[in-house]
Amino acid sequence: MSNRDADSTIIDEIAEQFTKVVAETNGITISETLELLCKSNEVIESSVVLSLVKEFRDLISSYQFGSVDIYTLLKHPVSKGIDKFFRKFPKKYHEEHIHLTGSLNSEFVYDELQSVLSSADSAVYRDKIKSIFGDVSIDSPEDISKLITLADGEEFDRYLKILDLPALILKDGEVHKRAAYHMASELYNKFNVGNLKLKFTFSRVSSDPKIITTPSKEVVLGLYEGFKSFANEVGDFNFNLSPSFRKEATYYDKNLFRSKKDGFEKSISELLELLEEHPELIDHVNEVDTVGNERDMYRKGHFRDMQDGFRRLQRRGFQIRSHHGEVWKTLAKGIQAVDNAMNIWHLDNLEHGISIGINPNYYYHSLFQRILKNNRESKPIKFNSRDFYEITEMDWKHDYHVMDKLVKGTPLSLAEEKAFTKAKFRTATEVERYQHDVLNRMIHKNISLVALPSSNKRLTGNFKKR
Repeated sequence: MSNRDADSTIIDEIAEQFTKVVAETNGITISETLELLCKSNEVIESSVVLSLVKEFRDLISSYQFGSVDIYTLLKHPVSKGIDKFFRKFPKKYHEEHIHLTGSLNSEFVYDELQSVLSSADSAVYRDKIKSIFGDVSIDSPEDISKLITLADGEEFDRYLKILDLPALILKDGEVHKRAAYHMASELYNKFNVGNLKLKFTFSRVSSDPKIITTPSKEVVLGLYEGFKSFANEVGDFNFNLSPSFRKEATYYDKNLFRSKKDGFEKSISELLELLEEHPELIDHVNEVDTVGNERDMYRKGHFRDMQDGFRRLQRRGFQIRSHHGEVWKTLAKGIQAVDNAMNIWHLDNLEHGISIGINPNYYYHSLFQRILKNNRESKPIKFNSRDFYEITEMDWKHDYHVMDKLVKGTPLSLAEEKAFTKAKFRTATEVERYQHDVLNRMIHKNISLVALPSSNKRLTGNFKKR
C-alpha cells in the first residue's frame, strides 16, 4: 500500500495503537515507541498498519541522514496518525513562541486586505505590496497564501519582508481584536493549544505617512479584548501578551526622535502608562521581547540604547525575553550577541539561541570542507556571504595570503591547504571556549532557553541536513 492509499480508517487505527503504547509506557523516544508498535499483537495482526509503521521507521532514519526531507515524513499515514494523537491529547498545549503577523492565515489576511484596498489610499497599499513582492496577483486567498508562505531556499531576510503584508491590515484596534480572536480559535480548535505567549510589534514605524499604523495603546487593548473574548467563551484558554521591540539601531521614527534611545524610552513610558490606566492588563502583559535582524548588532554599544528602558520594566516586575543568536555574520559574533544581551539587558529568557547550540568544531570543519572543495574548482567566495565573513575573520596568524587566494578562488597548494586547516582549527577552538563560557554563565544565571529547531532550520540555513 502506498502512502496515498491509506484511508481515514487506517489512520484512525494507527492513532489508536500509538495512543496505547504511549499510555502504557513512560519516558521513551519516538523511535522506541515505533519499535514497540511493531511488536504489538494488534499491529502485527494488521499487515497494512505493520507495513506502514516499519516504512515510517525507515523514513525517520533516512531523514536523520538527510536522504529524505521533513515533508515526506509529514505526509506519511503514520505521521497523520500521530498528529491525531496530539490533537486529542487531554491536556492543552502551551505555545511559548508565536508571532502575530506570522500566524494569520491567508483567508483572514485576504478578507481584511479588501478593506485597505478599497480605501482612498488603495494605490499606496498596492505600491507597498508591489515593492515587496513585485507584480503579483492578490485576488484570492490562494494568491495571498503564496505570498506569505516562505518558498524553498528563502531564509530569514525574506521572512522579515513577507511579514509586512499581514502588518498592512493591522490598521486599528478592531482589526487587532479580530486577529486575536481568529488566532485563539484556530489554535484552540485545530491544534489543541490552550495557552500562548503572543509576540507582537508594540510600536511600528512606517516609511510612508499614508500607511496607517495603529497606536500602541489600541494594539494592546485590541489584542487583549480579542483573546479575552475567546477565553470567556471556552473557559480553559489563557494568554500572555509580549510586546516586541525591533532592536536594530536604525529602527525608530526619525521624524519624532533624535535617537533610538529616545524612541525606545517613549515606548516604555507608553507601556507603563497603559498598565496604570488598565490594571486588568497586568496579569497578561508582564514581559517584553526584542525582534529583528541582529547581524549587525553584537557589540556592547549596540545594546546601550535599550538598557535603561529595560531596567525600568524590570523594576516593575517585567521579564525580558530576546531573540538572539539566531542569525549572524560570524558564529563568534552570534555568540557575542547572546553574551552582551545577557549581561547588559539582564535577560530572563533567550529565544532561539542557535549560536550557543551549534558545535563550533562541526560548524567550522563543514565550512572548511565546503570552501576547500570550491577552491579546488577555482570558485571564489561570494562577497558579503557568511562564508566570506567567516574566512576573513579567521585566526590566520601570518597566512593571510591563503585567505586572499580562497576569496579569489585561486587554488591552494598542499602547504597552503595545511595552513587553512590550522587557521580553521585555531578559530574553532577559540570560539568553542567562548561559547562554553557564555553557556555556563547562562546556566549560572538561570536564563531559560526557548529553542525552535524547525523554524531555525527553515529560516537561517544553519542546518543543511538535520
